[in-house]
Amino acid sequence: MTGRSHLLIGGFAVLCAMRWHILSPEPLSVCTGLLGSLLPDIDTERSMLGSRLKFLSRFLAKTFGHRGLTHSGVMLLLAAAVLNGLMGPESLRGPWGALLLGAGTHIAADLPTGGCQLFAPLSRSRLSLWPYVRTGRIGEIMLLVPILCLLGWAGFSGNGPVPGHVPPSAHHSRLRGHVLKDISFSS
Repeated sequence: MTGRSHLLIGGFAVLCAMRWHILSPEPLSVCTGLLGSLLPDIDTERSMLGSRLKFLSRFLAKTFGHRGLTHSGVMLLLAAAVLNGLMGPESLRGPWGALLLGAGTHIAADLPTGGCQLFAPLSRSRLSLWPYVRTGRIGEIMLLVPILCLLGWAGFSGNGPVPGHVPPSAHHSRLRGHVLKDISFSS
């Protein structure tokens, strides 16, 4: 997919995760989520991010190839485990989690457009999903629109995907409501 498509999908996914109370709603998380949605394509100098960091993108392209290690789901899970181990599970609710979510949406969106080495470095075989569409063509738009509609619907319908899930800040509003009910003013 093109960089614009990755930005749209990554941005929508981060906003949905904030709406579902998976990510904390902060502007830095939106920025890192958008950065993460471009990050896997740093292995090609024809990408939005790779064209700005050509020395790094050329090195990664020669070493791992395009859609290799930077498009690996294994490496994404490893990065999440390292962050969780070093900084605790709360780190995945902020900007770091948004960065990983953006990268994850990028990898998932590239599966029908030629595939990725999803299990690299464990396997070099490329996994591709149907329907196969060519990047930058009408097929990409026909794939992008339903994805954005689905993310939009999921983000704006209800409180989230987990029934009975109470967001972390909800208990404060309930507490505030009970406290105000108990206060009486003398006349």
